[in-house]
Amino acid sequence: MKFITSAVKSCAARTGTLTEFERIPTICFETPLSLIYTKGGLVPHLTKDAFERVTKEPQFLSVSLPSTMLMYTAMKDIGVNFANFVSMQEHINFLLVTDPAYLTRSGFQKLDTIAVWTKTGRHTMSSKDYMDIVETFKPDCYVALCDGDTNINTSKKRVMKAVNRSNILFEQCLARHSTSDNLKSTGLLAAIEGGYNMDARLESINYLKDKPVVGYVIDGLHNNGPDVQNISPQQVEGIIKQTISLLPAEKLKVSMGCWNPLTVLNLIELGVDIFDTSYPYVAAMNAEALTFLCDHSTCNNKSYVILFKEKRYIEDFSPICSHCECLTCKNHTRAYIHHLQNTREMLFEILLMIHNIHQYLEFFKAIRENIKNGTFDQYKQKIGLKFENTRITESNGTDKIDVKEVNTIHA
Repeated sequence: MKFITSAVKSCAARTGTLTEFERIPTICFETPLSLIYTKGGLVPHLTKDAFERVTKEPQFLSVSLPSTMLMYTAMKDIGVNFANFVSMQEHINFLLVTDPAYLTRSGFQKLDTIAVWTKTGRHTMSSKDYMDIVETFKPDCYVALCDGDTNINTSKKRVMKAVNRSNILFEQCLARHSTSDNLKSTGLLAAIEGGYNMDARLESINYLKDKPVVGYVIDGLHNNGPDVQNISPQQVEGIIKQTISLLPAEKLKVSMGCWNPLTVLNLIELGVDIFDTSYPYVAAMNAEALTFLCDHSTCNNKSYVILFKEKRYIEDFSPICSHCECLTCKNHTRAYIHHLQNTREMLFEILLMIHNIHQYLEFFKAIRENIKNGTFDQYKQKIGLKFENTRITESNGTDKIDVKEVNTIHA
């Protein structure tokens, strides 16, 4: 795996390419890029055939350890890698330590191990256990085991423990990675920890910045889950800008989590290259269709989402967006989708996932085009107006959009 960017500045919106994947050498991804969020290696609510109707292009999938580690024994026994096991061979995958869509339970980190929560409960994970899984899964890239269990309220003492533990775990993972025949061409990323304490984050950066890695995951800013979308760009801007400015400009920068689109644009402006689509998933689970790309008067979409819990869509026979080319918008009305939500039909989540993922893929396509054209600032302002219009209508007491919240269940 190889990352190339022509950007000279560290803290600026930039484009790049990801190439030389051993498993599929012909694939090339452009950055900024959004990884497709998966649970158990599959897109939630969508069969493989349904996902192919969203996009026929190969995608970069985010694969979380909590939703897949129980597959390890079966994969080891039959001797297949993760892509073949879940029948997603045509896509590239990125193994993550946590699931960005669900709240990670705090605590339970001990010595040089971390806690991983699956549907069967808590598992203690050492670097040996983790690298055993990595060697069996053979992901196209992965992040070294790390302790990202920090947020804005975490004490300095706990933050320093997270940095020290992550440094130890990284060295153990790197030693195994360097001697593994299975992982010779697999991309390894390091997690930059330190919470919101810049001294601690500086220690993490200094320890990792010269290591032989493809890039860095800027970690430890949140504990994942739906509440991440409520973190303002101003809260994370300073810490991320300082972090990126101290890392090698040529290396990949990744930030996982359910960031809202405005924060995504701000982080791209700071030099972040890769995100994930947990935000569209969380929106679908909250009965929301994304409309922040709509700027057409015929759609009458003034807000950045349509909330299908609202009764006003009972007799609305227009699509979510009349200009959207997704399967949902071309074949179904708001009234029908509202009916599916009201009757709790499984098709409701399917149609929203199809629309939301399509919208997010179009979002990142537009981001890349605007960076190349030198119009990124104007595009950012245009998307910002959609969110500003929502705040105005809320303050006026009309067309109020409910605060997004999804129960913190675990895969």
